[in-house]
Amino acid sequence: MLVSAEYKDFVCEVRVKVEGGWVCGVTRQSTSGVEYDSFRGIPYARQPLGELRFKELQPVEPWPHHLDATKEGPICTQTDEIYGLQFQPHQGMSESCIYANIHVPRKSPAEQHEADQHEAGLPILVFIHGGGFQSGSSNLDMHGPDYLISRGIIVITFNYRLNVFGFLSLNTSEIPGNNGLRDQVTFLRWLQRNAKAFGGNPEDVTLSGHSAGSTSAHLLSLSPATKGLFRRVILMSGTAFPSYYSPSPIYARLVATMFLTRLGINTTDPVAIHKQLVTIPIERIVEANRVVQYETGIVTFVPVVEAKHPGVTRIIEDDPEELVKRGRGKEYPLIIGYTTTECEVFKWRLDYIKMLDRIEKNPLLILPPNLIFSVPPTEGLELARRVRMRYFHGKPTLDEYIILCTDEIFKHAVYKLAQWRSESGAPVFLYEFSYETEFNVLAKALFLDEYKGATHGEDLSLVFRSTALLREKGALLPTDNRMKDKMITFFTNFMKCDDPTCSKDITTSPWPPVFNSHVLNYQVINNPGEYHNRGPTHEQWDMIKFFDSLESSVNTSKMESNPTMEENDIRYPH
Repeated sequence: MLVSAEYKDFVCEVRVKVEGGWVCGVTRQSTSGVEYDSFRGIPYARQPLGELRFKELQPVEPWPHHLDATKEGPICTQTDEIYGLQFQPHQGMSESCIYANIHVPRKSPAEQHEADQHEAGLPILVFIHGGGFQSGSSNLDMHGPDYLISRGIIVITFNYRLNVFGFLSLNTSEIPGNNGLRDQVTFLRWLQRNAKAFGGNPEDVTLSGHSAGSTSAHLLSLSPATKGLFRRVILMSGTAFPSYYSPSPIYARLVATMFLTRLGINTTDPVAIHKQLVTIPIERIVEANRVVQYETGIVTFVPVVEAKHPGVTRIIEDDPEELVKRGRGKEYPLIIGYTTTECEVFKWRLDYIKMLDRIEKNPLLILPPNLIFSVPPTEGLELARRVRMRYFHGKPTLDEYIILCTDEIFKHAVYKLAQWRSESGAPVFLYEFSYETEFNVLAKALFLDEYKGATHGEDLSLVFRSTALLREKGALLPTDNRMKDKMITFFTNFMKCDDPTCSKDITTSPWPPVFNSHVLNYQVINNPGEYHNRGPTHEQWDMIKFFDSLESSVNTSKMESNPTMEENDIRYPH
């Protein structure tokens, strides 16, 4: 892999041959002084342009020259509603965005020779970025590999299609939905064929993600389409359970109708719809997406239960909760966790879309989507009344809604997954992250001067280096740095031995898997010098039982047989 050559427009410090041809990267140095080979902007499939818009990705077209892989590619087309002005793309925004960034620790010649003779290759972490399926990217603004590289891990991030481009669903072979998830599967398959070129072990891939990226990783672990593509999973603040999005085809049809109406497309013929959509200028599509996204909150075009279509890779064939109940994904060792005040970081957005006013106009919006689209309005209103009685004291306040949002969207879903996994005998390591860093990546990006507790993304900032915010700041403060080392040790141990505390350098109590659904023990991560494993508090058990009772009281009649939700009823933020 090591070579140095000079080409017309750039110097090729290091090159690798992958499907498509040679790619030229550059040698960089991490914040800890570890050298690594960095390949940015590698196309892993043909770009989805023209007639390929809304289609499953096709194999990459070969390039005859050495490809400059020293810079990140453009991010996927989006309306930025989450990351803020400090996360603007340096390489622009485009439909031509199907690129991966691969960072490989360097070895001395002696180490490289020994590795070639005796090792299968380095372990690989594939990380799926978040952004509510609407925005975000794989770029280094939030995903600097420095911390993981120093532990001998190949770190990979990649772009996938977002919002309407990745998740518009007509449930037809022309526009089946879930193309963003298919992009992820396409990349994982590409990696299996190309991992060894980078010195990686294709049989030792850990799949991880944050927020919607975590939801994606969990969904992929439930799909037969990903068999053999990864070995274990790390979920950070997100599950496949529909706590903040709806996988219902009913919902998908409603938002698709809103979008098509905005564009003036009135036909119901799927072939005709596709023909019009591939010829409409991207600016009009982006604007229609922006309007529908505002009207629905943020999370608009999302993963959906899909029918089987000829020539289309099927990712989600049933409700994710039903798949977990059947034992899907239990073969993968799993770490899953949440931060204590997840929704605090969304306060600005909730205020901007006037979420409390929306709830007053439509009380059903206080419920998670899996309940909204599972019960008739009469039952839903009773469930909403129970939620309101528990979380609001008089006129609702934004602070009260933040607590509800954190419990309903994040904590309960995480606990429920841990419970169900433990009942099936599947290994699951659960954590609660309550450590407050000097800065929170997303909070700082959104210019939030005051926020309470460990918010959404707090743990992420200690696994990946946020280059956008640390570019001028430099190193972490000593306490944050010690916590970062602990988090990285937990995760890299898990990547190497399926146990976050298997190594001898862990100066803390063991982190056992969840014993059973009645104990639900988790690792409390709140101080770099103190760690302990405990069960839920009385208040946490009350919360778990409350949301369990809501779900258990749901009438078995489904919305498919009683579709009473209207387009104007869909208003759910994240």
